[in-house]
Amino acid sequence: MIYEAVFSQRAYEQARDHLLQHIQRGQMQEDLCFGLWNPSTGKSRYSAIISDIIVPIKGDRVLNGNAAFEAEYLSRAVRLANDRGMGLAFMHNHFTPGWQDMSSQDIIAERDRIAPVAASTKLPLIGLTMGTDGSLSARFWIDRNQSSPAWCQKVRFVESGKIGITYNEKALPPYRRRPQLQRTIDSWGLAMQEKMARLRIGVVGVGSVGAVVVESLARMGMENLLLIDADRVKNHNLDRLLHAKREDVNSYKVKIAEKHARCAATSDNFQVTSIPENLQNEACYRAALDCDLLFSCVDRPLPKDLLNHIAYTHCIPVIFGGIFIESKTSGRLAQANWNVSIIGPEHKCLRCDGQYTTSDVVQERDGTWDDSEYIRATDNAATIPRNQNVFPLSTHLGSAMVLEMVRHLIAEDWWPGKSGKVTYSFIPGIQAHFLSACDPNCIVAGRIGKGDTDPYPFIDPTPIRSGIISPPSLWARMSNWTARIFK
Repeated sequence: MIYEAVFSQRAYEQARDHLLQHIQRGQMQEDLCFGLWNPSTGKSRYSAIISDIIVPIKGDRVLNGNAAFEAEYLSRAVRLANDRGMGLAFMHNHFTPGWQDMSSQDIIAERDRIAPVAASTKLPLIGLTMGTDGSLSARFWIDRNQSSPAWCQKVRFVESGKIGITYNEKALPPYRRRPQLQRTIDSWGLAMQEKMARLRIGVVGVGSVGAVVVESLARMGMENLLLIDADRVKNHNLDRLLHAKREDVNSYKVKIAEKHARCAATSDNFQVTSIPENLQNEACYRAALDCDLLFSCVDRPLPKDLLNHIAYTHCIPVIFGGIFIESKTSGRLAQANWNVSIIGPEHKCLRCDGQYTTSDVVQERDGTWDDSEYIRATDNAATIPRNQNVFPLSTHLGSAMVLEMVRHLIAEDWWPGKSGKVTYSFIPGIQAHFLSACDPNCIVAGRIGKGDTDPYPFIDPTPIRSGIISPPSLWARMSNWTARIFK
């Protein structure tokens, strides 16, 4: 099992502002605080989602260069964790940047003083250390008898609309620069390329748009991709599906995308997993929760709703793209528009953006939802279904989605418009950027960081056809792991 930690944007910024307040004033003074977290359980990754920070009040801690907490502060934090059914996190800062190790005093504080008390939450203690540059290291205290913690591979967070990641270099293979990536590295630097390449990225839907996204990611040097799509290639896909040929008709789209991703990959350690199943399949859904970032290249309401759920509840950013095309009955193009946006905490969710409605989801689940059509012919009130998307528009949208990912990873603080929605109107040739947020009463935004405690209602437990992942063995492993934590 891989262990990781993730912060919602508000939790991270609150923790950063508190822990680094003395450093920012030029003082060599540590600080500390407690936080609350919910679990997020993927196929092979267990994450702690820190969504609440318990900022200390007067008398909660002693500051004399180092920092020490008072017993009442710990007691209050544990009571809050138990009252909310959440786990306990303990955070402090060090005076150097990057991933942080632990001193002997740090180990004693977490292992001997906090972990035994935190055991009452029935969830392991999460210890975190922040560096002077806002980076974070994290570890799990799973077993009360362990002498050292289980270290996380990385910590993810969002800061001012920018996706932040701190890697545990000791737990990961070294990144090797390849000559095939020279131009890519020259564009944004080796450090940024290493940051992006190590992400586990999922692409949900590998049709005309998703296939372009997969090709781009493979050529950019991404090391670990997950592809999800239950559809097979049909004759009418051949004019717009990258790499698809006549002999591929009736083959799974993900298998074609996987094959060509392997051919296009420039990474030295490329891994790609393809699952020919719907996202709402239990095993497929768990595999998606192992990802650091997801691409939504789907047009049906149920997977859109599930990706919306993952983005907020599990704090995994989703890059969404959509196309709308109208043709007149005369055969001439009436309009074409496409948009790209990042979905997750502090961003407008897909439902608030009008990409689907709750009734759409229920109708699809009930089997009453007909296959949607991107292109429709209109002549005043007349509407006639036509062909679907076209290749030039697919390639433009797929490229725009990948660029949106890159923007949120490499953005400098002074860059404008790091969050929002980008739209492109084909006929006037106009691109516009909109800053947007969820409606005040949006229930999706109210689920930020809930993780496993807020399960999605429309998950299909049916085993996937490919045999790559088996839900019974998954749950058996999870049960054994849970028993080990709570013994």
